[in-house]
Amino acid sequence: MQDSLARTALVTIVAGLANFIRCALVVIVTGEVIGVAANIELESAPLRIVDRLFDDENPTTLGLEAIPGDHTVVYRATEGNFTFSHQQNIGAFDGKLYLMWSNGITHEDHNGQRVLYAFSEDGVHWSEPALLAPDHDGPGPLTNVAAGFHGSGDQLVAYYSAFPEGREGSDDRNNLFYLTSTDGEKWSRPRKLARGWFIDGPRRLPGGRLLMNGQCPTGGQPRLRYTNAADGITGWRDAEIPVVEGVFAFPEPSWYVRDNNSEIVMVFRQETGPLSQRTIHASVSRDNGESWTKPVKTNFPDATARAFAGNLPDGTAFIISNPSRFPSSTHPTYGRRIPLTIALSEDGVVFDRAYTIRTELTSMRFKGKNKADGWQYPTAVVWGDHLYIAYSINKEDEGVTRVLLRDL
Repeated sequence: MQDSLARTALVTIVAGLANFIRCALVVIVTGEVIGVAANIELESAPLRIVDRLFDDENPTTLGLEAIPGDHTVVYRATEGNFTFSHQQNIGAFDGKLYLMWSNGITHEDHNGQRVLYAFSEDGVHWSEPALLAPDHDGPGPLTNVAAGFHGSGDQLVAYYSAFPEGREGSDDRNNLFYLTSTDGEKWSRPRKLARGWFIDGPRRLPGGRLLMNGQCPTGGQPRLRYTNAADGITGWRDAEIPVVEGVFAFPEPSWYVRDNNSEIVMVFRQETGPLSQRTIHASVSRDNGESWTKPVKTNFPDATARAFAGNLPDGTAFIISNPSRFPSSTHPTYGRRIPLTIALSEDGVVFDRAYTIRTELTSMRFKGKNKADGWQYPTAVVWGDHLYIAYSINKEDEGVTRVLLRDL
């Protein structure tokens, strides 16, 4: 009887041990499968960076070399005089560079915010800032955000978004307006162009089609538009792109081309999830911007900030961004917007080179809602022998860096 009980106990123990081992193996294998699946998913994403392109142990430079550049401050805020500047756009027209930016009294995107602009004939010396668009409705509820330039023939078009204070991309009253000029100094009255929130002007594809990207009036989803009209005003149509839930709040799309211009890659800002896991998301169009694949996660780190993508004249793709995921001192759920970097890829798939553009530590001189330290929200244009990169400094000053194309 005792032997029988002992044998039963032994069998029970062995069975239990076997079951434990089997469960442990399932957990281990399942973990491996999940990891492999995640790696496969990232490998199949529209773009990726090589391992350790950015050194997470070096918060100042991310382990990158600095690219030589000439730095210019175009606008410097002064006490009691419109101390918020951000959402800049740069473009070229009729032998000049033009820069516009949102300019608020104290806080970001509050009533009274206007759009200023300046121009340069040599890319180094800039005109005094001038008023492009006053607050759209004066004492009313709307505020203005700069949304870019487009030059066609003898006409320069300037765009801005108007929306209720603090409700960008979340209110049906979000609308895009445009003004026109033949000399870059005298401007028409604003006219409504589209519903939605836009902070980036149209850009021309190699075949001539224009793309202009923003977000829908509500819901935080991208609104991608295209037209075959050269004027940047007429013929706009909405592209098709799948809805992605729980990822975007301000997608802030930007794009580059690859594969002999047969594919367009759109990059987006991720807003949700732990900071350590936030990355650029990406989508691809293979029909000249009329439809897009579902945006998916990449392994390109992001501080939760606007990135700017484009191509150099030789076809090299670039992404200018803040890839740091060290917590910001002012907004710890976001990454630091220092440094500002440029990553490059010959094939538009693998980004294997990167440099810093600005690494100096900065500090706000004037407080304001949603303001943050750093070099942020880049915009860029190739003009002559240089790539010109504009950015806000602490969301209060406006700067431009020019980099020789041969140094890239």
